[in-house]
Amino acid sequence: MDSNVTIKIDNVSKTYKIYNNPQDRLMQSLLRGKRQYYKEFKALKHISFEVRKGETVGIIGRNGSGKSTLLQIIAGTLQATEGNVIVKGRVAALLELGSGFNPDFTGRENVFLNGAILGISREEMSKRFDDIVSFADIGDYIDQPVKTYSSGMYVRLAFAVAISVEPDILIVDEALAVGDGRFQLKCFERIKTMKEAGTTILLVTHDLQSIRQFCDECLLFDKGVLLDQGKPNDIVNKYTKILFSSPDSELLEHNELNEDTAGFQGANAIDNDQRIADAKEYRYGNGQGSINYVDITDLEGNSLEILTTCDEVRISMEVTSSKEVLKPIYAITIKSVKGLEVYGTNTYFQNMPFEVLHPNQPIHIEFKHKMSLAPGTYFISFGFVELINDEIVPLDRRYDAKEIKILPQGTDRSFGIANLNSQISVNYLLKTEMKK
Repeated sequence: MDSNVTIKIDNVSKTYKIYNNPQDRLMQSLLRGKRQYYKEFKALKHISFEVRKGETVGIIGRNGSGKSTLLQIIAGTLQATEGNVIVKGRVAALLELGSGFNPDFTGRENVFLNGAILGISREEMSKRFDDIVSFADIGDYIDQPVKTYSSGMYVRLAFAVAISVEPDILIVDEALAVGDGRFQLKCFERIKTMKEAGTTILLVTHDLQSIRQFCDECLLFDKGVLLDQGKPNDIVNKYTKILFSSPDSELLEHNELNEDTAGFQGANAIDNDQRIADAKEYRYGNGQGSINYVDITDLEGNSLEILTTCDEVRISMEVTSSKEVLKPIYAITIKSVKGLEVYGTNTYFQNMPFEVLHPNQPIHIEFKHKMSLAPGTYFISFGFVELINDEIVPLDRRYDAKEIKILPQGTDRSFGIANLNSQISVNYLLKTEMKK
């Protein structure tokens, strides 16, 4: 095995025996296999992948797809039914809420208990204790039983302990979702520092922005199968397709997800217009509607690919539908080159009244914006959906359909994702005017 590989999962499966009642479990043990009193549930099916040292890997999928089962196997708290698992280095894991701590012990006692489980002496944990308490910031509750903690307090302490042991591999399974915003920010800042220091990180979350922002690779699971793996933005787009597939549809096949057509079904061929889309576009929908072209222009109607920060532009699209659409919604999203959603809006959010779209009737939609963004590269996505019984039905969605580059305005410079066009004044004060 490559020395840079810290996690190797080779043909791993996990099967559970499901009994209808306790009597069936007893009969199974008494008859010793002469008859099967259980049903098999395969939580994982022949999973194989590798994670290299220092990589941050996101794991996404619908609830019940096998993500948590996989992490428990990697963390060593669950045994695989089949296959081989190789994990090199110390592992710190934040799994489901409540795991790893004794609820009757105080926070202080649980800190040392977790250290012992990870092979760290009490003396060494004592040296780290003040840093743990400082990061967790739960005050006097450190000496109260953990069962009296709120979910947020529990996560604070669990995360503080996990990072204090300087793990080679950090596993986070949705635990941070229960923390407050300020603490989540502090946690992600620490995760970023650990990533830069070479820690291998596995992150399970439904926050797709975090996957795009922090991860080098992404794994997509559905119904116990590893459907695909690759760059976060590509895999997140494919996951979105699964989320909006019909609830009773069968498992999406691996080759279907990788079609060059990117999953757009039933749309008519569209002219090879320069305004159509860039090659990086990912597209899908139910085939009953089509975004025929998209464009970005200045106020005079000239198409743009390069503009200056704070320029005013028109972002437009033309759509048609093969059926009557009673409640159409038209949307755009602007993302950074790392996939961070900078801005998004739609006609529904803007409280615009629904106007029925008749079959084969072309309609032009235009969004006027002042592009108050920092210099850089951005991608614009377009959406055409229908609202039916409070459910969103995608007719055509075109992700990353247009790429634009924004240049600085004169000598004006700033940092961050937005350009707020600040006006700064500096004035001398008399001592009598100073605020105390």
